[in-house]
Amino acid sequence: MSFDYSSQLTAVVAAEALESAPGGGPPAQHACLDCGAALSDRFCAHCGQPADTHRITLKHLLLHDLPHSVWHVDKGLAFTFWQLLTRPGLTIRGYLAGQRTRQFRPVSYLLLLVGLSALVMSAFQVDLQQAMLSSQPTGAGSPSQGLMAVAVERYVALGIKHPSLMQLVILPLNALVAWLLLRRAGYNYAEVLLANAFIVGTLTVLNLAILLPALLVGNLAFLQVASQLIFIPTLGYTLWVNAQLLRAAPALTAARRYGRALGISLLQIGVLLLAIVVCVAVLTVQILRERPDLRPHTAPKKSPTAALR
Repeated sequence: MSFDYSSQLTAVVAAEALESAPGGGPPAQHACLDCGAALSDRFCAHCGQPADTHRITLKHLLLHDLPHSVWHVDKGLAFTFWQLLTRPGLTIRGYLAGQRTRQFRPVSYLLLLVGLSALVMSAFQVDLQQAMLSSQPTGAGSPSQGLMAVAVERYVALGIKHPSLMQLVILPLNALVAWLLLRRAGYNYAEVLLANAFIVGTLTVLNLAILLPALLVGNLAFLQVASQLIFIPTLGYTLWVNAQLLRAAPALTAARRYGRALGISLLQIGVLLLAIVVCVAVLTVQILRERPDLRPHTAPKKSPTAALR
């Protein structure tokens, strides 16, 4: 007589769950394996556990659970990305209003797409770094030019190694800037922060789509142009999303909605540029500590006596 471990395990879990069933009544014939409540539909009305549970196997994990959770056509990563690509503001408004079952959670959405983008970019780090540095000074000339060249080179290397690090760092500040102009529509800061997580995650993929053809071709001039074109989707997409978010304020006319949305986009680009300047300045201080020979040399001042002679 063979022993069915799977059936025995299910029975044990069900028995333990029934002991803590809500209501204290007699055990139900069909009970939730998580909380023990009676089942009357595909999901438990008490805790939300699916009624159709099964033992996890490697085959089911690889062929069903992972593809289902990521690429499901009516919920998951691909569905959320498509919705944010075609109707971003309306999708975010729906999520904030409570329509969250079919959407990927914004923080998970952001971190997953940033991780995938970093994984793809890591294969092309050298080519992209050469393209972005090709128009920079080589360090010949005065020490100050050499210092700036080294600082820019280190910043580019940092940006290539961690392509979305800057966006993640300034995300709370960008959300604050956006909230100042979106609060007229009734959004609080936390809601705007999650909305910007959706926006940055989507922009990560759009920027990668611009860079990837140039990376595959391997032409440095093409790469340099592509790396500068990523500001276009950043400005256009954020303008579009924020204009749709401002539809929650019916008192605003279309012109005022797009004016506020444009203000948010420009201010966020300004925050990014300011963050880049601060980062380069910090790297410059670090370089000067490591290489004092790059310090700019000033000509010694002549004494008044020498000047009279």
